[in-house]
Amino acid sequence: MSMDKEILVLQYAQGAKAWINRYPGWTLIRHVSLDTAGFYLEHADTSVGILDCSGLDKPPVQLEQWLDNYKGISWIALLTLRQLYKKEWQVFVAIHCYDYHTTPVSEDRLFITVGRAYGMKRLKSNLGLSFHQSDLIGRHEKFNNVFIAMNSNHNQCLTLAGEPGTGKRHIVKGFAKVKGGIFLEVNVFCMEPDGELKPLEKIFSKTDDSVVFIYINHSEQLPEYVQRYVSEYVLNGKVKSNISLFFGVDLISSEQKDKGGFSPDFLLLLNQFRLEVPPLRERGQDKILLARYYLYKISREQGKRILGFTNAAEKMMMNYEWPGNITELIEKVRRGVSECETEYVGVEHLDLEGELLLEPENLSLRKAREEADALAIKRVLDLVSGRPGRAAELLCISRASLHRLIARYGIRREP
Repeated sequence: MSMDKEILVLQYAQGAKAWINRYPGWTLIRHVSLDTAGFYLEHADTSVGILDCSGLDKPPVQLEQWLDNYKGISWIALLTLRQLYKKEWQVFVAIHCYDYHTTPVSEDRLFITVGRAYGMKRLKSNLGLSFHQSDLIGRHEKFNNVFIAMNSNHNQCLTLAGEPGTGKRHIVKGFAKVKGGIFLEVNVFCMEPDGELKPLEKIFSKTDDSVVFIYINHSEQLPEYVQRYVSEYVLNGKVKSNISLFFGVDLISSEQKDKGGFSPDFLLLLNQFRLEVPPLRERGQDKILLARYYLYKISREQGKRILGFTNAAEKMMMNYEWPGNITELIEKVRRGVSECETEYVGVEHLDLEGELLLEPENLSLRKAREEADALAIKRVLDLVSGRPGRAAELLCISRASLHRLIARYGIRREP
């Protein structure tokens, strides 16, 4: 049966009423079991879902693990105000949900939220810009420009260049998922200097109609015989229309020109359509976004419920240069989660070089209170995607007071 719009309601707690059915064009699908809801989602094209969590004390680990499999759905959480005051639920909403709605349910207000989630999902789908899936996290302009350029590029070959550890492989893998294609990787280190080309030929000669994204990692280390084969295959137009080829190189342009071992045709191919992936040190607040994302992910993997980093730890991560980029960040966060026995990972758990210096003017109680207020406002604004009305509600202050504090502390709201 074809439907114009539908919404899945996962009634994890027994509190939701039979609303939304009265709205024309929408079909309500209700489930009370993760198993049955998961089975339904595997065979449906649902874009918006509602989680009724109003009767739960803490987010169930089983529910969080289940939601990891359905990141493509815009989830709206039903929570009480009492739940929203708890850090555990704030983290849950920030990680898993598009938005939240407080109980008791106001049908009209909830339906406005549902419609907005549905519209945003359709807009992103039409533009092909649903990039923040999997491990693709970031708001920095340089980072997002990479995806925009990839989406607008209509050539079959593209080079992603940057320092080791910047996530070039994850970018291509995530892009393939967004486009509904198959991701295949060619591992340079599995190739012998005088090896056979059969594995590569098999990949390039896929005969079915599947859209395929082939990623060749460390392309600067390809043996010369492979360089010649790839150059001939691409430059002579032999690549099938359903195949897109991505080269990952760990060199910047100036270094690449000075490095020997490249055939002229292959060097031309690498530099023809090239994007520079920014290092982590140039991505500003993305350091904290990534650190929090992997903190929550790794803590769930290890069966812990860690709520975040201390302020000192986040400040040190912002000041750290991250020479190993995202790869190093993941390793540091994993170490921190393993050693942490409290609810917050501190500086002592991360093994970062350098010291967090306190300037004399930062030692006053007034300054400390101002910094704490500014941090709380910034975090709540991030949680509610910059909506001042909801932020003021969570902070228990008036909207006018929130605007005054934003101006006073010079808080910049991310778009």
